This record gives sequence, C-alpha cells and structure tokens, in this order.
Amino acid sequence: MESFDFAVDPALRRWSRAFGVRPESCTVTLTPARLTVRFGPWSLSTSPSNVVAVSVTGPYRWWKVVGPPRLSLADRGITFATSADRGVCLELRQGVGAIDPLHLIRHPNITITVAAPERFADEVRRAASMTTPTETVALPARRKAGTLLAALRALRRWKRRGKSVTVTEGAVVAIDPPHQSIHGIANAQGLEDGVGASFHRRYRLIVNTSTSAAEAMAALQADPNLMTNEDFAPFERVAGVVGEMRVGDRYVINLAGPWKGPVEVVEVLPTSFRLATLTGHMEAGFIDFSIVPIDEGTLELTIESWARSGDAGMNVLYDLVGIAKDLQTEMWVEACEAFAIAIGGSAAGPVEVITEREA
Repeated sequence: MESFDFAVDPALRRWSRAFGVRPESCTVTLTPARLTVRFGPWSLSTSPSNVVAVSVTGPYRWWKVVGPPRLSLADRGITFATSADRGVCLELRQGVGAIDPLHLIRHPNITITVAAPERFADEVRRAASMTTPTETVALPARRKAGTLLAALRALRRWKRRGKSVTVTEGAVVAIDPPHQSIHGIANAQGLEDGVGASFHRRYRLIVNTSTSAAEAMAALQADPNLMTNEDFAPFERVAGVVGEMRVGDRYVINLAGPWKGPVEVVEVLPTSFRLATLTGHMEAGFIDFSIVPIDEGTLELTIESWARSGDAGMNVLYDLVGIAKDLQTEMWVEACEAFAIAIGGSAAGPVEVITEREA
C-alpha cells in the first residue's frame, strides 16, 4: 500500500478547516485492489482498474477549489483540493459517489491535489495497468452497482414484511467482536476506526435441504452472488481466483447510495468464512457466514456482524434515522432466503434477526 499526502497551501487552509478538512484527515491510499480518497468527512473508493486516463492539471482559481469538495456542474466531476497549484485528474470508466451522503450523484472524474502529483499519477497508471497472478484468471465483467430505485424497492419490501421475519432488538453493556487480527491488511477498517455505537447483528434461517453443510458452503464460497439480489446488492470480486475463496481475496458489494462495501476475506473454513471491512466501507468491523447441520435434511445459515458506522454521515443514516439499518436488514434477509433456493432447499420458518446495540 502507498499513501499520498495532500499538498497544503497555508492561504487556503483556514477555509478548508471550516469544513472539517484538515491535513491529518486528508490522504490518498493506493493498492492493487483499491484507490481510496479521504477528505475530511468525505470519502471515495474505487478500483484502479476503473481508471481509464490520468493527467496532471492546474493551476486552478483559488475560489473554485477552496473549502469542501467541489462539484463540476458541467460534467459532475469532483475536486478534492487543498492547493490551487496542481493536481491529478482521474477519468473513470464507471462513475462513483462521494459528494452527497446517499451517493446519488456519480462522478465520472476525480481531481486530487496531492503533494507529489507526478509520482502519484505514475503510480495510478501502474496500478491501473497491473494484473496480479490471481487477477489474470478471467475475472467476470464488472457488475453493475445496485440502483437507487432498487434500494427504494428493498426498503418498501422491508416495510411490508410480515411473518417471514422475526425481529428482536436490545441494548447490551458491550459488544465483543471476534479476536481476529487485521494487522498488516492494507486499508483494514476495524471497529476502532468506526463512528458511533457498536452493533452486533445476527440473521439466522433454518433450511430444509438434502445438501450437506460443506457442499453448501463450498458453493457459497465459489460464488457469493448465490445469495444476493444482483439488482440491489451484487458482489464484485476485485482480487482472487474465480470459483474459489481464499484468505486475501477481495470483494466490493456494489449497492446504491452510501452502500459501497469493500471487504477482504480473513478466514476460510469448510463451513464458514469471515470478511473484514476496508476503507470506504459503510461500516467498520467483521461479518461472518456459517452453515451448520441441525439434523438430517436441515441446515442452519447464520450471517453475523460486529460493526460501527464507517463515518459520521452513515452513523446518522444508520443509528439515528434508521434507513440504512432497514436496508441492511432487508439485504441480509433476502440473502438468507436466496441461499435456501440456491441450494435446492426451502425455508423451514422465518428469518430470525437479532440486534444488540452497545448502550
């Protein structure tokens, strides 16, 4: 991983600070799998493979770059600037969200005023053109992100759910996350990096099926999209070999709105796997997927997460307003139901949703 600091212009600094944009809260990180921009309360994340052109630009008129991120009314491009001198413009194959908390606006290009623009431009070009041994194995075409309309439909489905789900919520003194080390993982986003209260959530479904737990998990590890609504929450593999799952593989859950979910696989077992969130994810923490046999012809699927909101905006949408929490619940409830169908089984009862919030 490489980290690039923003250039600092003392004349513009006081204006930027008024919007929460400080040198210590502004950085750009680059790995073979992710390009991430942190700019005070704003963030943006995409794959280097999404970059189609790189150019060094500037100078700029100071009043067009000072303060918060700037949106171009001409083409919806976004500028993260701390200097009017020079920056790097990245043109994207697919637009990404950043300026608004729901990511309704998709930016086709990004301008970033890093302190070393030429070196940064060279490294982005190199990352965009590089392929690793695992990435050369015919990765599928990029999946379309879920649309805002799909998110609204999911929210409506959740509001109309009846006996197909049971919900239990309560407060606890403390949340005890898995004892999983993320040391050494580039861009890892642990609970301590999150904002607001910690949540422990569990989604559980009993499935009638003749498929064994190991067979079901092998299918899920080969293709996590077996349990997704691809119009709403598709998984995109950005590092790894198609048809299997290994520690170090990376995915992005491409949802509408603020729901971008870059994750890395940190544990793989015959009947379970664990994902850790990365910078740019809407949450900070872990999520586990496990399948265990109950008796002959019956399996239990459990999706379990320990997390905090990834930033202040998401904390408002998740914990205070509750929209993001409802969307998340519908996403994983649908995943449980889709999984039962994918392995040729049927739900033996409602999806059980249990939520514990750290008081």
